[in-house]
Amino acid sequence: MDIVEVARRHGPFLERLIAKSTGFIGELLVADALTERGYRVVPTNNNARQADLSITAPSGLTFRAEVKADRATRPTWFVRSCPDASASSVWFLVSAPRLPAALPDPAAAQVFVLTAEEACAIWQASEWNRRNPTNGDIRRWQVPDDALNAWDKLPR
Repeated sequence: MDIVEVARRHGPFLERLIAKSTGFIGELLVADALTERGYRVVPTNNNARQADLSITAPSGLTFRAEVKADRATRPTWFVRSCPDASASSVWFLVSAPRLPAALPDPAAAQVFVLTAEEACAIWQASEWNRRNPTNGDIRRWQVPDDALNAWDKLPR
């Protein structure tokens, strides 16, 4: 299945494809992975601070998540300010390698799942972020390998 087929399965997201580009692709890949696991996913308002998705777990529990995406194989996710658990309880960091004008292969994408507390700790440990508290980032080497596909961190 290619990314266009994935987009067609999630109608409300398709409209945002052009406007969001890499960010939208990350949201779409996360939404697809979550729905395959029995979660319901709805995009939030584009202006929602640190909350791209509203997610309902199979149990009915609703929570918000932030998605950051990059098209590089060794990504840097731009996280302007320290992750805030009151805005989103989960952070998804997506690496969806692609050329600038191309769509990624969903099978090549990697999704790292962090709690907001884990994302905040990574962000705060960065010397760059301490010196630039409103222009921060999280780099792939800072994210533990065991966060890859760590779907068990999600509320059930």
